[in-house]
Amino acid sequence: AREAVANYYGEQYEGTGFDPESLILTTSTSEGYSYVFRLLCNPDDEILVPKPSYPLFEFLADLQDVKLVPYPLLYDHGWQIDFPSLHKAVTARTRAVVLVHPNNPTGSYVSTSEQRELNEFCNEHNLALIVDEVFLDYPHDGICRPTFSANQDALTFTLSGLSKISALPQMKLAWIATSGPATQVQAAMERLRSEEHTSELQSHHD
Repeated sequence: AREAVANYYGEQYEGTGFDPESLILTTSTSEGYSYVFRLLCNPDDEILVPKPSYPLFEFLADLQDVKLVPYPLLYDHGWQIDFPSLHKAVTARTRAVVLVHPNNPTGSYVSTSEQRELNEFCNEHNLALIVDEVFLDYPHDGICRPTFSANQDALTFTLSGLSKISALPQMKLAWIATSGPATQVQAAMERLRSEEHTSELQSHHD
């Protein structure tokens, strides 16, 4: 299954290749968010989330005792990240930045220049990127954008799944693709695999 997902990225997004072992399979992107929130955060830690965006994050954050701090998307000849506000939102308890690529409901994508600035921002503040790409295969303008699953300049967790890609809501298979500096990826994957194994054991027990 991991090899199939890796092949999908290689075929759909030319030049995007990664080790299938950098993938964690989940039953849904919601479960994927829970894994990553638990990996990165202690109770009352903070995660920066875009505004506007969909309300799923509030529900998931409440389950993990994580605090969400919004950062605005501004409209000026297209939607874009308000980086001055993003910098002001960081505190000692901030652990990650959530991106929705493309965003729901704006339909906007993170540009290449924004990605570079986000990587610099995350490295400056020792943060991770959590990128929701469930709608990446459906560009409203027909232009295919790069996936963050190939991002190597900051620790990045890219979430997607079959239910959106295949337009089959009943297909509950999703994944987390982990990328970034090798030492950070290795440490993250060790803990995520432990979380995946614990979840599998609980599922069998139930």
